[in-house]
Amino acid sequence: MARRWFTWMIYVLIGLAAFYVVSQLLTNTTGFLSSIIVMVGIAAVIYGLIYFLFIRKRLGSGAGSGNTDDMKKYKQAVKQSKQKYGKPAGETTKQSKPPKKQTKKRKASPSHLRVIEGTKGKNKDDNHVSF
Repeated sequence: MARRWFTWMIYVLIGLAAFYVVSQLLTNTTGFLSSIIVMVGIAAVIYGLIYFLFIRKRLGSGAGSGNTDDMKKYKQAVKQSKQKYGKPAGETTKQSKPPKKQTKKRKASPSHLRVIEGTKGKNKDDNHVSF
């Protein structure tokens, strides 16, 4: 029963908040819009601070910046690969193979199929036509 009372209390609070928003929108439109703009601006500033202080460090500082340990290790491995092989890691060249001449391929019949000569038309009477 206590749960049902709590649910009704939440509905009443939401209804009162909606009533207040509508009454402010109708009676004091400019004040309402300015307060909404201020709230959105403050929320954006708070999100920006949280992002730049906490989230960005966790996700890494971006592609190509090279500030994280993993990026430094990757760049070192690429450098060693270039010294050893003389080309960037992961790059394959297709120029090493000479181009092949285009020839028409003959369509080969499957080896498991064969034609069986039969006497399908010989047993029937050629003069008799059935519908």
